[in-house]
Amino acid sequence: MRNWISIAMLAAAAVAVSACKPGADGGPVVARVGSKVVTAAEFEHEMERRSPGRPLYFKSVDNRRKLLEDLARHHMLVQEAHAAGIADDPEFGALVERMLIQRLRETRLAEKLDADSPDDDAVADYYRANVNDFTRPARRQVAMIRVDVPRRADDDERAGFMARATEAAEAAAALPADTLHFGAVAVEYSDDRSSRYQGGVVGWLVDAPERSYQWPDEVVEAAFELASPGDSTPVIETRDAFYLLRLAAVDEGRVQPLEQVADGIRHRLARTRAVELEGQLFADIEQRYPLEIDETVFESIEAPTVLSETAHPEHKPPALPVDPAD
Repeated sequence: MRNWISIAMLAAAAVAVSACKPGADGGPVVARVGSKVVTAAEFEHEMERRSPGRPLYFKSVDNRRKLLEDLARHHMLVQEAHAAGIADDPEFGALVERMLIQRLRETRLAEKLDADSPDDDAVADYYRANVNDFTRPARRQVAMIRVDVPRRADDDERAGFMARATEAAEAAAALPADTLHFGAVAVEYSDDRSSRYQGGVVGWLVDAPERSYQWPDEVVEAAFELASPGDSTPVIETRDAFYLLRLAAVDEGRVQPLEQVADGIRHRLARTRAVELEGQLFADIEQRYPLEIDETVFESIEAPTVLSETAHPEHKPPALPVDPAD
C-alpha cells in the first residue's frame, strides 16, 4: 500500500511543480476525467514531447488513443491523490519543496555555467599546476616464496625451515632464464596460498612515501632493491617466516598526456565553478530573505527523548541541506 501512495504522491508532485505546462489551459477538450479535462493543446504538446526518436509513432490512431488514455489516467491518479489528502501530507509538502529547490538550482545556474565553461587555456593551466595528479608512479611486480615458522619453534626447528627456504632458492636458480617468477617452485615450497599457484606473484608494488604492505619492512625494502626482472634476493629471515623474492616485471612511471585527461579536467573545473556559483546564488538570496530567530522560543524547544512508535529504526532521516558557502 505504501508503494502505491508513493506513486500517487510523485504524480501529484509532478503536477504541482509543473502546473504551467504549455497547453494545459484553453483549446477544445478532448477528454474529461472527473473534474479535470485533457485539452487538444495539452494532447498535442505531449505528442511533440514524446515524438523525438520515433517520428512516425503517433501516425497510428491506436498509439494516439493510448497516449490520451495515459493522460487521462494521470489526471485520474492526481485527483485520487488529492481526495486521499496526500496534498496536505507534510511528507508530500517536503517532497515538493525539495523539487522546487532543485529546479531553482538548475534554472539559476545553467545559464551562468554555460557562459562560464572552462576553455582550453584553463584546462591546460590546471594540468600544468596539478601534473602530479596525472602521473602514474613506477611499479614493480614481485614474486615471493614464504616459508612459515611457527611461533614456538626452537632453534633446531628454525634451522630446518631455513634449510627448506635455502632449498627453494637453489630450485629457483635452476629455473629457465625466461621464467621471471618462481613457477612450480612456489607450488612446492611456498606457504602463501594466495600466490603459490601463480608462480608466487603477489602483485604490483609502488614505491611511494605512503606505501603500506602486509609484509615486514625488511621484505618490502628488499623487493625495491631488486634492479632487473629475473633478479632474486637471498633468503630473508624474519621472526615468523623466511622469504625469497624475485622481480618479475617493471612498469616505468609515466605522465598521462593532456589530450587524454582534458575532458576529465574540464568536468572537474566545471564542478568547482558550479559550487562557487551556487554559493553566490544562496548568498544573494539570503540578502532578500533576512532571518529572524526568537531565541526564547528556540531555547524552550527540547530535543525528543523517545522515538515515535511509527518510526522505522532502519530508515535514516534525510540529510540536512548544506550551504555551499560554508
